[in-house]
This record gives sequence, structure tokens and C-alpha cells, in this order.
Amino acid sequence: MSLRYSLVLPIYNEEQVLPRLVERIRLLIHQLDGETEAIFVDDGSRDGSVRYLRCVVAAEPRFRLIELSRNFG
Repeated sequence: MSLRYSLVLPIYNEEQVLPRLVERIRLLIHQLDGETEAIFVDDGSRDGSVRYLRCVVAAEPRFRLIELSRNFG
């Protein structure tokens, strides 16, 4: 089955709010009427955002992570 929705979410130093964001994205995905993926794009975070998202992506096949080498703004 092909994807119907791709959600792209920019992330920069969002460690404290990521658990809530991830839960909201999971709820949204369940409400949509087609195959969905969520792509988190980390823009060079310096906090634990990437570490947290790596764990989430490993456990959730509909989630993806793109890690940029530095902050591009």
C-alpha cells in the first residue's frame, strides 16, 4: 500500500516537548484515512532531541528521522 500522508516536522532543541508531540502525532495518524508517515527533521539540536527521537523511530515504523549536520535555520 502506498503512502497517503507524509507529515514533516522540523525539530530544534525540543527535548522537553517531544513526548507530548509524539503522542499527538500518534493520535492524529490513527484518525487519518490512509497510510501515514511522520518525518522528524532535526536541525542540529544540541539537547537530547535526537537521542529521544532515535528511540521513538526505532519503536515506531511509521516514524522517520532525518538528522541535519548542523543548524541551517
